[in-house]
Amino acid sequence: MFFVPIFCFGQVNESFLDGNFINNPIWTGSTSNFFVNSAFQLQSQATSTSTSFLFTPSEAIENATWECWVKITYSTSATNYAAIYLVSDKNDITSGCNGYYVQIGGTNDEVSLFVQEGTKKTKIIDGVDKRTDGNPVELRIKVTRDADGNFALYSKLPTEKDFVLEGTVQNNVVKTSSYFGLLFANTSSTGSDYYFDDIVVTGTKPIDKTAPVWTSFSLMQPNKLNLGFSEAMDYTYAAYSVNPDFASPTSQIISADKSSVELTFSPDFERGKIYSLKVSGLTDLAGNALPDTSRTFGIIESKKPGDLVFNEVMFDNPINSLEYIEIYNTSDNVLDVSGLVFATRKTDGTLNTGNAIPRKTWMLPYTYLALCENADSVRNYHNCPPESNILSTSWSSLNNESATLVLTNATKDTIYDELTYNVKWHHPLIKNTKGVALERINPLLPTQNAATWHSAASAVNYGTPGYKNSQYRDISGNETSEKTVWTEPEAFSPDNDGINDVCFIHYKTDAPGYVANAVILNQVGSKVFQLAANNLLATEGFLTWDGKTNSGKNANVGIYVLYFEMFNPQTGHRKQLKLPIVVSSR
Repeated sequence: MFFVPIFCFGQVNESFLDGNFINNPIWTGSTSNFFVNSAFQLQSQATSTSTSFLFTPSEAIENATWECWVKITYSTSATNYAAIYLVSDKNDITSGCNGYYVQIGGTNDEVSLFVQEGTKKTKIIDGVDKRTDGNPVELRIKVTRDADGNFALYSKLPTEKDFVLEGTVQNNVVKTSSYFGLLFANTSSTGSDYYFDDIVVTGTKPIDKTAPVWTSFSLMQPNKLNLGFSEAMDYTYAAYSVNPDFASPTSQIISADKSSVELTFSPDFERGKIYSLKVSGLTDLAGNALPDTSRTFGIIESKKPGDLVFNEVMFDNPINSLEYIEIYNTSDNVLDVSGLVFATRKTDGTLNTGNAIPRKTWMLPYTYLALCENADSVRNYHNCPPESNILSTSWSSLNNESATLVLTNATKDTIYDELTYNVKWHHPLIKNTKGVALERINPLLPTQNAATWHSAASAVNYGTPGYKNSQYRDISGNETSEKTVWTEPEAFSPDNDGINDVCFIHYKTDAPGYVANAVILNQVGSKVFQLAANNLLATEGFLTWDGKTNSGKNANVGIYVLYFEMFNPQTGHRKQLKLPIVVSSR
């Protein structure tokens, strides 16, 4: 019997025959309001109105049985009752706990089972009314629970031979236990009217098969990392490595509850550099390995306008999904975007309240972040890949026709990007634009330009939240020859399938100051679309054609001619070129 408490995970067998509640087992809580009387029963001794409790360690919750004798020498009421905490995660419930308890008495003078989540208490077995309608109240309580969470609540009065079933229920809201407890609530005149005895708790604690979660990660400059986890961890065999060029940490400090660790490295981390931390050998106390074993990080830099741009917007959501916006980090810095606000402009030009990006949100260089009301809903609808970065946040509905989006700081005195979108920017083949996002062709293109935006491809369910756009095109124009004007690709298919939907017309001049005229002609020489009319050119750049005609319709499949003329008014130098462009179908 000496070894039973060790192998039964803190089970309880208490009859107070030792004359105290300080040893074997140890009870903690409102100790001054309890004493063991001459009959070796735990009795209340509150001198004023109170809610008093005692708790002792107990992890029993599966295949468990709880028994206790209770006596109240007063009529129970809403302010005079007793409770037996079968399960609790805390031994001080002043500010709430997570657990299950049986209440004896109360407004309906009954024996009932409750589940408690923090300070929220929910009755899950409603016992027989007037069961405790007497003075005194004396009864034995018995509760059973199996491994599947099936509870049965029983009570027995002194006049009854067998236990009476109060009710059954299945409930798995609370899955673990740390303590068993007793509680009484008294008025000023009933402080000594509560008695408890013959406590027996048997059962086992649940087998932990759930992997721990890496819940937080922060860089504390210049050379410390803090890792937080969802539960206590075993660091005995943990190893950490930072790439590139870092050895193992020089020291680690484990928190008292073992749910976090602070790592110190040498030398200091450098600004403008991206690092990768890899963890191995880290498990929870039950031996479940940490599945998430790497994180990328860097020193946070200050933001400036243009570092963050709108990259995609779903302003008229599909029936089974939600609106969202996406921003992109164009810089080579790690940016903290926590607290930035995305808002819309009112008709008078002022900003609406908007919605803030959640705390502890970082963006690595050249990465995407989609924001919406429910990340899981958007992720599932668009079948997003694992690397997609989507966050849930508060949301205000966007206009389905046109609106001005603004990305600003919390005080709204710095604007990082501004976009006035329009439903007319969608591809002409999209007859019903509901559920179709507008994507930026390249983050380096100007925001407020219809040619910068294109309807998302059908192949991705018309949206790519949190990852590279379906309509993304490289605008570097990696042309090694001495061509002045060239097309990329020479044949394109503007059918909105995400593959070669746009034709880029790259140009390169030999001096500044050139002006260009560019038109698309059909096979008989008629003008189909005006690309440029006396446009002042940069020394290097591009124009785009998405297959639209001047009438807004989609060009027919066939061979077209690009007529490109540029001249320099200062030098009189003129160049004229004709290049074929093929509009195809897939």
